[in-house]
Amino acid sequence: MSQDWLLKVDNLSVRFQSRGGDAHAVEGVSFEIQRGETLALVGETGCGKSVTARSILRLVPEPPGKYVAGSIKLNVEGKGVVDILSASTKEVMAIRGERISMIFQDPGKALNPSLTIGSQLAEVFGQHRVEMILESAGIEPARASRAEKRIAKQRASFVQLRFFQLTRRSKAAALQKSIDDAVARSLADTGIPNPRKIMKSYPHELSGGMKQRVMIAQALACDPDLLIADEPTTALDVTIQARILELIQDMQKRRGMAVLYITHDLSIVREFADRIAVMYAGHIVETGPAQEVLANPQHPYTNGLLGAIPHRRTPRGQLAAIPGSVPQLIDPPEQCHFASRCQWAAEACLGHVPQLHTIQPNRKVACFRFEEAESLSVAKTDMPIPAEISGEARR
Repeated sequence: MSQDWLLKVDNLSVRFQSRGGDAHAVEGVSFEIQRGETLALVGETGCGKSVTARSILRLVPEPPGKYVAGSIKLNVEGKGVVDILSASTKEVMAIRGERISMIFQDPGKALNPSLTIGSQLAEVFGQHRVEMILESAGIEPARASRAEKRIAKQRASFVQLRFFQLTRRSKAAALQKSIDDAVARSLADTGIPNPRKIMKSYPHELSGGMKQRVMIAQALACDPDLLIADEPTTALDVTIQARILELIQDMQKRRGMAVLYITHDLSIVREFADRIAVMYAGHIVETGPAQEVLANPQHPYTNGLLGAIPHRRTPRGQLAAIPGSVPQLIDPPEQCHFASRCQWAAEACLGHVPQLHTIQPNRKVACFRFEEAESLSVAKTDMPIPAEISGEARR
C-alpha cells in the first residue's frame, strides 16, 4: 500500500434489515484513495455505490442499516489515522465538511427549501471556521465572549442580538459581515455570478445547474481533503453536466484534493478519473488505472458495461444490454453474483464467491476466468465519448 494514501476502506460490509431478511448492500468492499487522485466507483443502480459513499461519512441510518464488518480509515495529515466507523460522534462531526465533503445526486432535495442559500453555507463556516470568522471581524478568538462565539457559529437567537449593548451590536455586525464575505467568496469560486444576490435567494429560485454549483461551494467551503461526488450531474442536461464536471476537475487541481466520483456512466470516466473500481451487487469486481480498465477490461461485467455504450456505428434499434437482472441481495447464495448473467460462467463460479486477485501491478479482478479475459473480451479500445463530455463541443 502506498504511504501517501488518504482513505482506506477495508472489507466493509453494510446490511439493511427488512421483513424478508438482511439485504447485503455492501459486502467485503476494499479500496484506497491517494491524496490528490480521482477514483471512479462505477456500477449500475442498486449496486451499493451510494451506500459505500455514505458509509465513509457514517451517514447510513442505524437502523435499518448496520455496519457488519470492516474499517474506514482516514489519514489526517499531522494528526494520524482515524477509523471513522469506531470514532466518536464528535470526531465524525469534525470530519464531515472539514476533511471529507459530499455532493449529493439531487441538489433540489439536498438543499433546505426554507432557508436562504447564504444561511445554509454560513452553517458550514459556523461549524468548522469559528476562529477564522472571529479573526476576520477583528476579535481575538481567545478573548471572544460566549455571545460572540455563538454569533460566529450562527447560533445566536434574535433575543440575544436585541439586548446586546451598542458596542457588542457593532461587533455582531462585524461578525455577520465576516460570515457573509466568506460565503460570497465560496460562491464566487464556483463561478456563480453576483454571489451576494444569490445568498439572499431560496433554492427554488435557482436553476438546476446553479443549485449544483451552490452544493459544490458548500462542499468545498472548508477545503476538504476528499470530495465525494455522488452522481452530481444525474439531474442535469448534457451541456450543464460537462460544465459541472469541468468545475469539479478545476477545483480539484486548484486545491489538491482527492475525489471519489460515483457514477453509472462509463462514458465520462475516461477523461476525469485516474483509477476505476467497478461495483456489482455489493461487491467490487475490478479495479485499476482508468485507461487500462477501459481499454482492456478483465471482468465480464465490465465488458458488458462497455459493450452497452451506444456509439455512432450502433445500428438503429440494436442497443446492447446485459441479459438477466441483478440478483436478490437478501441472503444471496455463496457464488459469483454475476454468474446468472454471465455467458462464460463455469462450475467454479457457482460454488464460490471470487475474491479480488492482483493480476498486474495496480490491477485487480474478482473472476475465476480472468486468465481467459483476452479471448472473452468484447469491449472496444476506442470507446466513444459523447462530444459534450469529451470537449469537442467546447472547442
